[in-house]
Amino acid sequence: MFSGDQDSVVPLLGSRSLVREMAQDLEFNISVPYGPWFHKGQVGGWVTEYGNLLTFATVRGASHLVPYAQPSRALRMFTSFIRGARLPNDTHPSISGGDSPI
Repeated sequence: MFSGDQDSVVPLLGSRSLVREMAQDLEFNISVPYGPWFHKGQVGGWVTEYGNLLTFATVRGASHLVPYAQPSRALRMFTSFIRGARLPNDTHPSISGGDSPI
């Protein structure tokens, strides 16, 4: 699940609380604490992982229509999802080459 951090339609704090409550109901523990993810050397947003099935990510500078407001960051987030990969948590590209800097 994701949210733009400037979304006035569905506010970030409401989305984050909903996901946290859902994780508690499903008995998923936090596996990756709330922290930044990066895109093109900048903070792309913030992310928390619950178990290995639920991730909540924010997109920095995005409003309700994330792909319209932040297309590059939205594409990076979507690409990570499709690949089954975590959002990058540092500014260094992967040595293996499997994590392209989209």
